[in-house]
Amino acid sequence: MQYAVRNTLILAVLLILVIVGFVITNTRIVKHKEELEIVLNKIDLELTNLKAANPDYLDIERITNEYEAMRIRDQVQGKIVPENNNPTLAYNYLLDLCDRFAPDIDFDFTLSSSGTIGSTQYNSYQINGLAEINSLYTFIYNLENNIQFYTIESISLNEELSDDEINSGKTASNMVRFKLTLNAYYDPKIAQTIENQGIRNLKYSKLAYNPFYTRVYEPTRDAVEEEYVNVDFARVIGLTPEAVFLRDTNEQVILLKPGDKVAYGFLDSINWEDQSVLFKINRIGITKEKILYLNKD
Repeated sequence: MQYAVRNTLILAVLLILVIVGFVITNTRIVKHKEELEIVLNKIDLELTNLKAANPDYLDIERITNEYEAMRIRDQVQGKIVPENNNPTLAYNYLLDLCDRFAPDIDFDFTLSSSGTIGSTQYNSYQINGLAEINSLYTFIYNLENNIQFYTIESISLNEELSDDEINSGKTASNMVRFKLTLNAYYDPKIAQTIENQGIRNLKYSKLAYNPFYTRVYEPTRDAVEEEYVNVDFARVIGLTPEAVFLRDTNEQVILLKPGDKVAYGFLDSINWEDQSVLFKINRIGITKEKILYLNKD
């Protein structure tokens, strides 16, 4: 009987310990769950605020597509800042550009200075030479827009006339003497993202015209045009909303309506309120406006 009571008491104590342990463990689990719920609610609130402040996050596919488009554009149009630059590397790069795009350019090349912009370093070079103007244009375009990061800081051009051209009175030539100052940048800390770092074949517009050729000329006399009234030497003596009366240097009176021909131009319009007339005149390839007023010399 004593053994039975003892065993019963032991079992009762063990049962009590198990119950107490279960209660303590369950209390901890509930407390931990409540803490996790607080953290989860905080994260949900931060995520909601983040989405509200950055609505683009809701459109991941569009952002991914834009990033891919930027990456492709960088491969095609981006520039590289090489790890190093020196006169030999720069000279070889310029020769590669000339050989591919402007083989007739002849130039001298010197290192003039070096400097730093932030953590990026650069060497400044001066180029003096002679070239056909279209070739020089092509060379400059590729120098500024091709794969390596070069900038042109100054440029000077002078026409180059041969003795035959000077003797024949020619006022322009396709050959020019040029002086360029350019910077070549380099930085070993900049990561390179462009896979193909070779010289690109760029598309570009050709030089529109030779800037050394005159494009605006002195006015020339045209016998046919001179048969019409010259508004430079005429005055308005009468005006209606539909017509104007001019007196020319021969004291003749000419009646004109909008659209009528005058020397090197035509009557464009009549301003009745302002008591004036507007002519469009073109003597050198550029149309100019000339206004005459009633009873004003």
